[in-house]
Amino acid sequence: MINQVMADKAVEYFNNGFLCSESVLMAITEAYEIESLHIPSIATAYGSGLSRTNGPCGALSGGIMALSLLNGRKDSSDDYASLYKNVSRLQHSFNATFKTTECSKLLGFSLSDSDASEKFTNNQCKSNICNHCVRFVAKEVHHILSSQNT
Repeated sequence: MINQVMADKAVEYFNNGFLCSESVLMAITEAYEIESLHIPSIATAYGSGLSRTNGPCGALSGGIMALSLLNGRKDSSDDYASLYKNVSRLQHSFNATFKTTECSKLLGFSLSDSDASEKFTNNQCKSNICNHCVRFVAKEVHHILSSQNT
């Protein structure tokens, strides 16, 4: 049940003005009771395909940040193999589902295009593409974390 609530919350954040990366990070950290004054601001530059540079999907980046917050190192001697494995699982699963991890390929155009806003609106990208990515990543992060604890 937590995965559905978390996914719904991520989409709600996204549809209420937060970027995809911020929305995913906020929903996951909220579900796992992580609080920081740096959330969502740490995720802002990762939205829109890494600040409109044709980078990875912001939702995916937000999920990776959440995994890092939950499984990242606290000390330089801590192991990070498990985190890297989880990031690889998330990225592989995302790519298998959406056939790419790149924002511009998901949308079919670059968010740096001069008419990107018009294309985004006309193609209903938020509802047709981005909401699905946001929901998927939130659920998949929960699935990955749950499976490592069993």
